[in-house]
Amino acid sequence: MTIKTPPDNILDKILKIIGKERRIIIPEDIGQIEEKFGPHVTTKVKKESFWKALFRDRNDK
Repeated sequence: MTIKTPPDNILDKILKIIGKERRIIIPEDIGQIEEKFGPHVTTKVKKESFWKALFRDRNDK
């Protein structure tokens, strides 16, 4: 299975200057997708909201 992450944008660069990162949100049904279509699947993931990442504690992982 191939998982593609979205490229960094200006909001990611702003968070990096502050010392924070955005989390990646993996779909919950990824196991079902792999069972249905086999191991040769490409999946896109989403990034966490900029505002959630901005107000989250820096040490929260």
